[in-house]
Amino acid sequence: MVITDEQIIDQVLNRGVAEILPSKQELKKVLMSGKKIRLYLGVDPTGFELHLGHSLALRKLQQFANLGHEVILLLGTFTGMIGDPTGKDQARQPLTFRQIKKNMATYKDQAGRILDFDKVQIKYNHTWLAGLSFEDVIKLAGNFTVQQMIERDMFQKRLQENKPIHLHEFFYPLMQGYDSVAMDVDLEIGGTDQTFNMLAGRTLMKKIKNKDKYVLTTPLLIGLDGQKMSKTYNNYIALTDKPKDVYGKTMRLKDNLIIDWFTLLTDLDTNEIVRMADDIKAGHLNPMSAKKRLALKITSWLYDDETALSAQEHFERVFQSKQLPQTLQVINLKAGKYTLINLLKSLPTKLSGRQLKSLISQGGVVINNKKHQDPSEIVHLSKVDITVKVGKFIYFQIKAIK
Repeated sequence: MVITDEQIIDQVLNRGVAEILPSKQELKKVLMSGKKIRLYLGVDPTGFELHLGHSLALRKLQQFANLGHEVILLLGTFTGMIGDPTGKDQARQPLTFRQIKKNMATYKDQAGRILDFDKVQIKYNHTWLAGLSFEDVIKLAGNFTVQQMIERDMFQKRLQENKPIHLHEFFYPLMQGYDSVAMDVDLEIGGTDQTFNMLAGRTLMKKIKNKDKYVLTTPLLIGLDGQKMSKTYNNYIALTDKPKDVYGKTMRLKDNLIIDWFTLLTDLDTNEIVRMADDIKAGHLNPMSAKKRLALKITSWLYDDETALSAQEHFERVFQSKQLPQTLQVINLKAGKYTLINLLKSLPTKLSGRQLKSLISQGGVVINNKKHQDPSEIVHLSKVDITVKVGKFIYFQIKAIK
């Protein structure tokens, strides 16, 4: 059964939406008619983690599923090997199909924190793209001009900087566009950075199937430091982060982003969000209190209420009351002398050597409540356990063994 309640449809088409092409009014008319449409969101498995930035489009996909429409999560098992040039000042490193499969091994589990796979189906675009002949590709390319491709801002930037543009990069929007044709969709969802690629699909749908395809873009989520959320900037919250890390990282969010995150990442009533913004601006509400409420909601959404409350208690105890966590990860290391940097490399921090050195120089490494800022400093491991804090959120208890 397709839901045609106007108030619900307006909510889906407005909140968390940047733009709808060719127009919001036309798409609303289709949805209000009770016609069941087919739509999709494509994700290239170029990394092994999904983060909150991906969740905006995933949330929108689930909203359409809840309306009763046919919804597809498409994993770019072929396009991921080409590499989307969007926003890049140089060509992506090509990935093998084996790397793609490894990256997406847990995608369903990760996306399952947001999507109900009883209502959403998964497809893989190597299923049809790998079977295209060279003749098919030439025919697809005939629907676009070099001028159209070269107008893209990142290509213009590379031309100005005398950086190469590889021919295969022009084929990415063709391949993504053909996904729409292969699945015969009515609507595609994606971030604003995907507008060009999604419109390529609209062009191909019109020329090959003589059918209109709508495009709905979601905003790009601003990360913890005020830049676009990205693994490159290490300013993201992964859907797989532990509850205490989800909560703690959210508490690092810049105050001016609190209201945007409430709007994009929660279902809190819009009027209540507006009142909250007014109260913060008037000085009646401490941003810290609003941020704690936000952190609780996001952690509860990704896990559950009880787990979120536990994460909040951990934050208040460790970061507000300056106490140690109730439980520390215990690491056994061989007794002896270690340079500080080698000691940290022996711990499961998931940080690179460069990141560890940066943390040390910034005073982000604390051993037994004392900062240590020299990577070559000698640390003695003996019979006495030591407590190591790496950054703001990572704690270890190190036991020396013979």
